[in-house]
Amino acid sequence: MIESRNRNLLVSAAAGSGKTAVLVERIIRMISQGDNPLDIDQLLVMTFTNAAAAEMRERIGEAVEEKLKEHPEDEHLWLQAALIPQAQITTIDSFCLNLIRNHYNSLDIDPAFRVGDEGELSLLRNDVMGGMLEACYEENRPEFARFVEQFGRGKSDKGIEDVIFQLWEFSQSHPWPMEWLAKCRMELYKEELGEIEESAWMKFLMRDVAAQMEELAGQVEEALLVCREEKGPLAYEPMLMSDKAKLEAVKRGALGKF
Repeated sequence: MIESRNRNLLVSAAAGSGKTAVLVERIIRMISQGDNPLDIDQLLVMTFTNAAAAEMRERIGEAVEEKLKEHPEDEHLWLQAALIPQAQITTIDSFCLNLIRNHYNSLDIDPAFRVGDEGELSLLRNDVMGGMLEACYEENRPEFARFVEQFGRGKSDKGIEDVIFQLWEFSQSHPWPMEWLAKCRMELYKEELGEIEESAWMKFLMRDVAAQMEELAGQVEEALLVCREEKGPLAYEPMLMSDKAKLEAVKRGALGKF
C-alpha cells in the first residue's frame, strides 16, 4: 500500500493500527524518491481535527530530518524542511475556508466574511425558522396543517422545529442534500399513492424486522432448552412456545412484504 501510485486508495483500519505512519511514509517517499520528487507544498493532506493535522505536520518534519541525517548534501530535502510550515497539512474545514478566502471574487461574497460561532449560528437558525413557520401559517396549506397536527406539541412549535432541524442536519451528511430530500419526497408520494410496500425504506424496514424476529426466536428456543432440562422450569414451556410461534409469524409476514 505504501508503494501504490496513480490510483485511489481507501484504508479502513482500527485506531492505533498505523494508518498515520503509512501516510507519512507515503508522503516522504513522494518528496524524496524518484528522478523528479515532489515538493511538500504540492501535496494536499487533510485530516478531521487540528490535533491530527499538527501531529501529521510534526511527523513529516521528523521524517524529513531523519532523511537529512542520512543525506545532508541533498538540497531538495533541505527545501522540503523549509516548506513544511507552509505545506497544506490541514483540516477539511480549514482547507475549505482558505479556498473561499482566496476565491471570494468568483463566489460573489463579501471578502470580509468570517465564520460565525455556534451562538451566532444558533440565533440565525432560530430567526430563519421563526420566519419560515410564520409564513407557512399565513399560507395555511393543508399539508402544513397535517404536519403540525402530527408533530406539534401543545401550544408550542418546539416539536415541529426539532423535526425540521433534525431533518436538515441529517441531510447535510449527504453529498447532495437537495437531491436526497427530493428522493425522500418521491418516497412519500409513493406512500400517498398506496405504493408504500414498494418503497426502499419499507423494504429495508421489513428486512430488519425479519432479522430481529429471527434473532428473538432463537433466544426463545434457547430458553425452551433450559425449560426442558432436568428440574428445569417446564411450566414456562407453553408460554415460550406461544411466543416463538408469534415471532415466526411476524417474521413470515415481514418476509412476504418484499
